[in-house]
Formats: sequence, C-alpha cells, structure tokens
Amino acid sequence: MDEARMPDGKNKKRFLMLLVRSLFLSGLILSILGWALLLPKTRQQKIRPTAGWMKPLDSTWVLQSPGQPYSIQTASDFKKNGEDSLRFELRGGEKWVDQTFVTSFRSEVETGEFPPARVVQWYSFSVFFPTNFPLETNRLVFAQWHDDWHLLQPGRIPPLAFRFVNGRLSITLRHSADHFIRNVDDVPAEDLFKKSSFHTGRWHDFVVQAKWSCKDDGFVNVWWNSKQIVQYRGAVGYDDRGPLGYGENIAPQFKFGLYRDDTDKTYVAYFNHVKSGDSPQEVDFDPSTATQYSKD
Repeated sequence: MDEARMPDGKNKKRFLMLLVRSLFLSGLILSILGWALLLPKTRQQKIRPTAGWMKPLDSTWVLQSPGQPYSIQTASDFKKNGEDSLRFELRGGEKWVDQTFVTSFRSEVETGEFPPARVVQWYSFSVFFPTNFPLETNRLVFAQWHDDWHLLQPGRIPPLAFRFVNGRLSITLRHSADHFIRNVDDVPAEDLFKKSSFHTGRWHDFVVQAKWSCKDDGFVNVWWNSKQIVQYRGAVGYDDRGPLGYGENIAPQFKFGLYRDDTDKTYVAYFNHVKSGDSPQEVDFDPSTATQYSKD
C-alpha cells in the first residue's frame, strides 16, 4: 500500500472519534425508533360528519383523544338549530400521546387551520355542559388557539384560551415578541374576562374576532350569546416567524373539546356550529345585532 495514503496517528484518532460518534448517534436513533414502536398508540376512530358544520372532519380536522369509541362522537339525539352535535367525553386517567411521546389528558379536535398572521379572523362555536358536569377546582380548557408545533419552541402556552373551572368561566391571553421563550411562566398574561357563574344545562354561543400580532396592532373581540364581553387592544400571541427566525408568518390554529388536568371524574361536553373565516358572515354572525354585556 502507498505509504502516502496511510493516515498518520492524529488522523487515525480523528477517524476513530468520528466513527464512535456515528455509531453512538445511529444507536441512539435506533433506540428512539424502537422505543416509539413499543409505545401504546392512541389510534383515533374515524368520524363521519353528520352535519354541515362538521365537514372539515373529512379534511383538516384531527382528533386528539384517548381513542375510545365514546371519546369523540356525533350526537344525532342532541341537536342545536336542527343540526347534530359533537359529543366529547374524558374519563379519569385517560391520556393522549402526542408526536413527541408526551402524554396529556385531552379529548379535542385540532382544526389544522393556520390563517395568515396579522390578518383579521373570525371564529364561532357553541358549547353545552350537562347539569351533572363535575364542578371542581381542576384546570379545564374547552377552547384554545395554539401555535404550530416546532422542535425548537414546543412549549408555548395558548395565546387565547377559554377555561371552565369550578363553575367559573375565564378567558385568558398570552403574548410575547421574543422569538425563543426560555421560561413560559415569564410570558405576559392577561385575564380578558371572568364570570363567577357559568351555567350548565344550556347552550353558550361564542364568537371571536382576532388579529394575531405580537405587536400593539393586535386585538381580540368576544361575544357571548350576542353580548360583547371582550374589547381588547394590544399584543396577541407570539412572534409568528418560523423556528429559524424567518418564514411561516402564520397565526395559531383553533382547538376545541376537553383539555384538563387529571381527575377521577368523567367530563362530558357538546359542541356545535364550529366555524371560522375572514368575515362575520362566514361564521353566521351579524355584529350590528349584538349588544354590550352588562355585569348586572
């Protein structure tokens, strides 16, 4: 062999180090893949839409639930304005596993619709909690807007969330212009609305108008049963650039259902008329007919 081509001692050492690192990374990747294959999968049942507003179930909507037949299902015996509802149920200890193998206690629909950032969007949804719904001090989010998931920034708290805890309704907002959030607890938070009594056993209709911007030109308006309860002006959400600091420029997606901390209680809720669009007409809402909310 030509001696000129034989590696010297320094190059040999470098070559061996690269070989060891490659073998280590290969083993690590294989271990992760093997572990992932061994994890119990929360396979989701296929739901056939039984109402016009449910049609996105055939396209963009994705189920995130424990995958039981009762977790998310259509309810032809529970209608609103003549249309079937979606019924959500979450029992004690039931979990969903996400793409990073993190478990959470939820039975939700992820709409998968990410509109452009800094463009006004409209949303509507109706929710019904049965009279036997457990009223306890346990976190429950029944509607939320969530950013797209990224490996470099996976832990952002929803910029807008509707919460029902121990019989009380609250609407919370988060915002930050920081591209990377090191501590989620440091993100500025605001309570947009609080109501000490949020009645079960009846439908609650919500309409949301939002301009998603981490700058001062953002805003959120919320109507509850045709009464305006929120008029917020200011930053809404997070820096909308991609994980590398450019691209994307998309707003958060809407999610609805049951997302809670664990409890031994069973939660059930019904949803209807979930829609979104660029105008109030697309969500069947006429702002001119709405009135201002009174605390009395």
